[in-house]
Amino acid sequence: MYSWGNWELCGKLGQGGFGEVIQWRHRTTGREIATKHVNKLNLNSLSADQQIKLSERWNKEFNWARQFQHFPHIVAGVILDKEDPAFLDYLNARHTAKLPVIVLEYCNGGDVRQQLQRPENANGLVEFEVREILCALRQALHFLHSKCEVCHRDLKPDNIVIQRRADGKKVYKLTDFGLARGTPEKTILQSVVGTRHYFAPEVVETGYYNSSVDYWSMGIIAYELATGELPFIPHQTPKNILINLIRKPANCIAITEDPEDSSRFENQFELPNEHHLSQPWAKEFTKWLCRPLDTDHKRRGQLASDEVQSVPVVFAELDKIHQLKVLTIFAVNCCKRLEYAVSADMTMADLIGLIVRDTEMKVEEVYCVLPTFHPQKKITLQTKPLNLYVEEWNDTSQDWCDLGKETRKAAKRKNPPVMLYVFQGKEECEYSVPEPSLSVLARKFMSNKLKSEAKWMLKRVALDMLYVLNKEQTIYKMFVSGVNEHALSLEDEMVANPFIDNINEQLLTTTYAYEQLKNLRTAAQGEIPTTQFNDGAEWENLTHNYEAIIKHAKAIKSHFESGLRSAQDMVKTTNQLLKDLGDKDIFDAIRFHQLYLCNGRSISPVELKNAANQFVTTRFQLHNKGEVKELSKAIDQLHFYFFKSKVPVPVLLKKFDEVKSEIFKMHLDMMKPISAAPPPMLQLSDAMDRLTMNYDAPISDAFDSLGTNSVIDEAERINNMLIREMEIDHC
Repeated sequence: MYSWGNWELCGKLGQGGFGEVIQWRHRTTGREIATKHVNKLNLNSLSADQQIKLSERWNKEFNWARQFQHFPHIVAGVILDKEDPAFLDYLNARHTAKLPVIVLEYCNGGDVRQQLQRPENANGLVEFEVREILCALRQALHFLHSKCEVCHRDLKPDNIVIQRRADGKKVYKLTDFGLARGTPEKTILQSVVGTRHYFAPEVVETGYYNSSVDYWSMGIIAYELATGELPFIPHQTPKNILINLIRKPANCIAITEDPEDSSRFENQFELPNEHHLSQPWAKEFTKWLCRPLDTDHKRRGQLASDEVQSVPVVFAELDKIHQLKVLTIFAVNCCKRLEYAVSADMTMADLIGLIVRDTEMKVEEVYCVLPTFHPQKKITLQTKPLNLYVEEWNDTSQDWCDLGKETRKAAKRKNPPVMLYVFQGKEECEYSVPEPSLSVLARKFMSNKLKSEAKWMLKRVALDMLYVLNKEQTIYKMFVSGVNEHALSLEDEMVANPFIDNINEQLLTTTYAYEQLKNLRTAAQGEIPTTQFNDGAEWENLTHNYEAIIKHAKAIKSHFESGLRSAQDMVKTTNQLLKDLGDKDIFDAIRFHQLYLCNGRSISPVELKNAANQFVTTRFQLHNKGEVKELSKAIDQLHFYFFKSKVPVPVLLKKFDEVKSEIFKMHLDMMKPISAAPPPMLQLSDAMDRLTMNYDAPISDAFDSLGTNSVIDEAERINNMLIREMEIDHC
């Protein structure tokens, strides 16, 4: 088959047992479609009865595909009958079987199986993607079962395809209805169909089943999405699998083989630790898994009694956990990712209490920083934790690099890894990193305590190590992102700080008032040389106070400006560090995956130990010898001194007002003895009219010499404190 007319053949998308899927692109419009064809060689290998059954299923899939035109989570058929009948005739004329070619919308993001095979997803997908896929699958199945009365019967990650939108968002769609058939209510099906590991126990055990087999397959897919592995000893024989499934308790969600005794199997009631789900959601997700993975198909297919419509319990419970809102936080000083379920009645005090519990910081030390572009601009005690939750930031997947150039350009910026950063707010902050946790199985294997060389166990050990590598890389990237956000937050806080502007204003107005008074005194003596002022001591005192406050104000201003320059330099440095980090594979996780999890390779105890040692060395260098930690400490110190330096500024501004009050008082005193000399008085009056001073009300009290000394003492104290504690230019 070749390109035809305006349609360009792009290549084969995939191949199944009896068919293959081909991609086409329209040269003029750019539209892409997928066509499904029967494979002639495989068709000829079937008996006459089998060919008839295949034809029946093919025609059903053809008709169903043409019906699914507007449902977002099922791949829609493309009807070319009127749009391009000549091309459709070309396809059908060259079809090896006397069956119609099935034309479908093209989904450009591959399928979920391919997504699971990426190195970073070897231990399961991130929570956002697990939620999105299960939500789409739930919608698709409910539509098939209730509206179309169709049971899919072949659910698996390969049959969930991905449509990439122009903004980069993924839409998951169910496809491949080759094994689907109508399931009117209470109809029992009798045929063993589906893909091994995904079909329900009753399919093999009795051959009698209904649409609840799709719920079982959904549960298997859900477990695989969350952990990267199938739940029920997939390496074992079908007989052993079935025997253990029949015996398992209702709340068992996985079965594993004892690595020290291959004849012993253990029921698991919790998810393995190696997953990427948040703790609150994983807890509820584990409870839900018991429902679809119940071997009793009657309980599995039970309808929810409190629903207006007939909604299966498995869907109703999934809808509830899908509504769970998990606030993600990274505590920078202890390198911990924190996750809390938030609700409308939760207070900020409640959230701080949880943070204190999990970080061992004091309440007064907890300092929160919002990521850039967070819709919540400021945090106060009245802020609701629910308002810190950002729905669209749940997507922390790392596959944006797979987008095409144009799609990347149109896509939104990459989401931050968490919704809130927490720091320790004190002068000398403490930093720590939790010890990485390698599974018990991997530790036993590394110490040669396990003699088995079963492939499943070697793969499990390699997966456990890979999980540690990927998790620690994620944590380090969060650490660098948090330090960067701290620097950005500090810079913003300094820029928004009004004190520099206030000091500048006071310097201008006070200097102007003092110089005007000085000029007026000089002018008055110039007009009447015999003029004598009886305020020599006061003038000398005022001059001393004025010079002292100007000197100290300039020093404080200089320190503020120096701090701002340091903060801006820190922002540039952390921006560059974050940029350099990019998608860098810090711990060689991709290489580890290629060496020990691809092409049938396996790992030995020596290789695992070497990989662990290399990881520990790299991790130590990053967290203890790297520049990020020292830079974070410098930002902490600068932030502390900036906060501390703001404390005396209101006192300084008050002293400015007192000096200006002294200037004003001397103006009033000058007016009294000069009544017999109109010309200088008129000049003084005119000059007074031009004075601009910033004070709330005239101070008519007698000059308080003790107050003046306090001004000088306070200014000197402020200056000494700043010189001693705020030498920050070197930062």
